[in-house]
Amino acid sequence: MLINGIESTVIAATDRGLAYGDGLFSTIKVEQGELQLWAFHLQRLQLGAQRLFFPSVDWALLCTEVITVAQSLAAQPQAVIKVTLTRGSGGRGYSIQGCDSPTRIIASYPFPDFYNAWKTEGIKVILCEQKLAINPQLAGIKTLNRLEQILIKHELENQQALEGIVCDNQGDVIEACSANLFIYLDNHWLTPKIDGCGVAGVKRREVIRCAKNAGIVIPEVRIKPADLFNAQALCLTNSLMGVVPVKQLQSHYYPLSGFSFIHRLQSLLQEV
Repeated sequence: MLINGIESTVIAATDRGLAYGDGLFSTIKVEQGELQLWAFHLQRLQLGAQRLFFPSVDWALLCTEVITVAQSLAAQPQAVIKVTLTRGSGGRGYSIQGCDSPTRIIASYPFPDFYNAWKTEGIKVILCEQKLAINPQLAGIKTLNRLEQILIKHELENQQALEGIVCDNQGDVIEACSANLFIYLDNHWLTPKIDGCGVAGVKRREVIRCAKNAGIVIPEVRIKPADLFNAQALCLTNSLMGVVPVKQLQSHYYPLSGFSFIHRLQSLLQEV
């Protein structure tokens, strides 16, 4: 683990990432030392830093550090790098005045083996009771404040569910606990708008881009829970899992014919 370019596992107790969740992170798939979709991850970090009024970040230095850590993983077929940026240390209180040295944390982890099985076999999910609060200023970016996701994960574990679909507090479908979602409804792919809450995932962006290149437009629309049960197919995406079919939502089973639509998306991303 690198903290500000130095191998360490120690962070200041005054760091605002610890005190307030005042920071950003992104989780990157690494294949034989090569960062996957790094440009998209970097752009989302930069957007988040702008939205949170961060002090100046040395992005070139961050890129160099991330690439160096990735190259150290070249012997591994797949691995994970997590990049965390905090506002750094500051005095007591919420004011950001005097916080001019962001903290960079780059950590590597083994790749979760179960994702490959998920992509081929599909998974069962639930419709969560926990809701997401609407805040357009934070919508799309990936902040360190993950309390909502912790509550969602607790709900999933109580229900012995692998994943769950989450709505905002107005009843619109937004995402899963750790993934974005796409539905195939009335012979069209759709994905929820991420303009009030939720994370605009880099794999979501890549799916939309690759589909567009293949002549398939995927609109971002308001989706209601009823749409999920009327859909011909449903899949989840994130930077590690890729495109994962959902075979069951609550007690509702999706038709096997729907898997062909999902396999098409996977093939566009060369995941099959």
